[in-house]
Amino acid sequence: MAVDEVLLDGVAAGSSPPTLRFYSWMPACLSLGYFQPSSVVNVEGCRGLGIEIVRRPTGGRAILHDRELTYSVALPAFVLGHDAGILPSYRRLSLALQAGLQRLGIDVSLAPESEAPTRLVHGPVCFDRPSAHELLLHGRKLVGSAQVRRAGALLQHGSIVIEPRMASLLACLQLDEDSTTAAGRLDGGVAGLAEVGNFEPASIAWALAGAFASEFAVKLEPGCLTEPESAAAALLARSKYRSTGWTQRPLATAKKTTRTR
Repeated sequence: MAVDEVLLDGVAAGSSPPTLRFYSWMPACLSLGYFQPSSVVNVEGCRGLGIEIVRRPTGGRAILHDRELTYSVALPAFVLGHDAGILPSYRRLSLALQAGLQRLGIDVSLAPESEAPTRLVHGPVCFDRPSAHELLLHGRKLVGSAQVRRAGALLQHGSIVIEPRMASLLACLQLDEDSTTAAGRLDGGVAGLAEVGNFEPASIAWALAGAFASEFAVKLEPGCLTEPESAAAALLARSKYRSTGWTQRPLATAKKTTRTR
């Protein structure tokens, strides 16, 4: 999370190039949305399963990062042209994700714009329903994404599910409904790539990277964090993302920052 935020700030400042990034989590981790109350977390349940807890800089609801691939894109909003708005940008980035998965022979569709949230109250789980333009496999949610904007730049990151871990996710949360009922509802709404083939994170990442290059008509170059970026990320991880003060309570809305989903 610290690296993603540093890349967002670097893109906003013009010191970092637009960056597409893929990563996995070790150990598994429950990530909370920026505004999500920490009271939804069953801390003992997470601890018993060896699952860490972090709060994202983006909006949305809880995601369990385990047997999945996380992508992140940091870029100036203006490069999206007419698609720079929030919903159009989701659609534009989802089309690139869709094209990448289609390169692997995976037929996915985009949730319609009518799925855009119309109310502020949702359950605590990101995957309990699709949002507008999120990717669906056989009508069930495959990718959960969230976005933050700052100083003309945007960061969008999301989880591409390989194998759903619904039992573990539910054990990590304080639910208002019976866990058996919640499990049944989620199992019917969440998909994983393992249903349609044997896909490892590296092969998924390569296919998605190729699709992003094609969709945005750019040449991608492999890269590493610069020394200043690495130092900034290490500082941010210590001071913010590993802090219980950050994880356990939502912060006030930040000036000139927009968080969605």
